[in-house]
Amino acid sequence: MKKFLHLMIIALVGLYFIYSLTSTFLNIKGYNGADFIVLAIILVIVALFEGFLILLYRRTYSTEAVEARKQREANRKREKFDAESKVLGSRVRQQLFNADLCIKVKHTAVLPIAEGAEIFVYRCTDKVIFERAQDTIELDINKVTDILIETDVEIQKSWVSSARGAIAGDNLFGSLGAIIGGRAKEKTSTVIEKYLIFAYEKNDEQKYITLEVTNEPNANLFNSNYYNLSNNERRFTSL
Repeated sequence: MKKFLHLMIIALVGLYFIYSLTSTFLNIKGYNGADFIVLAIILVIVALFEGFLILLYRRTYSTEAVEARKQREANRKREKFDAESKVLGSRVRQQLFNADLCIKVKHTAVLPIAEGAEIFVYRCTDKVIFERAQDTIELDINKVTDILIETDVEIQKSWVSSARGAIAGDNLFGSLGAIIGGRAKEKTSTVIEKYLIFAYEKNDEQKYITLEVTNEPNANLFNSNYYNLSNNERRFTSL
C-alpha cells in the first residue's frame, strides 16, 4: 500500500511538472520577466522534489533496500528471541525447549535445589525439565515409572501405615514420606497441600522428585496418560 501511494505521488508531481512546463510555453507571450523568474523557481522546486521522491523510492523499494530491511528485521527478532529465551518460564523459553506447558511450583525433595525454592517445570514430549536460577535439570521420560498427584493428608496416612508395618518411612515416596510424616504433629493449618510426584529409576533404585503444587491448577496436566507411560519398558520384580 505504501509503495503504491509513493508511486502515485511521484506520478502526480511529474504530471504537475509537465503541466506547468507546457502551460509556460503555451502562454509565453503573456509573461513578463518577473513571471518567468517565478515560474522558473517553481519548476526547479517541483523538479527537485520529483527527483527526491524518485531517489527515496529507489532507496526504499529497491531489491537491495528490501533485502537489507528483511535482514535488519531478522536480526532484531533474533536478538529479541535470544533475550526472552533467557527468561525462565517465558513462552520463548518454552519454544526453545519445544515444551507445550510450563508451571511454577515449589521444590520439595530429590533435586539438587533447596527445599521450598520456586522452580519452573516444562512439559516436553520426551522429557521433563526443571529450572531454577542457573540450574537446568532434565528427566528422560523413558526413566519415569509413574506420575501422580497426592495430598499431604494422603501421604501422611500412607506414611503412618507404612511405619506401623515396620517399613522405613522414607521408602514411601522417598524423602517426601518422611518430610510429610514428620510434619504431621506440627501442622496447624487446615489447607490441604498437593504434591506432584515423578517416580523414576536411577541406578536400579526408585527415586521420587516431588514438587508442592497446591496453587498450580495446571499441575494435573503432567500425568501418565499424557506421556503414555504404559509404553515404557515393563519392570519385573521378585519379592
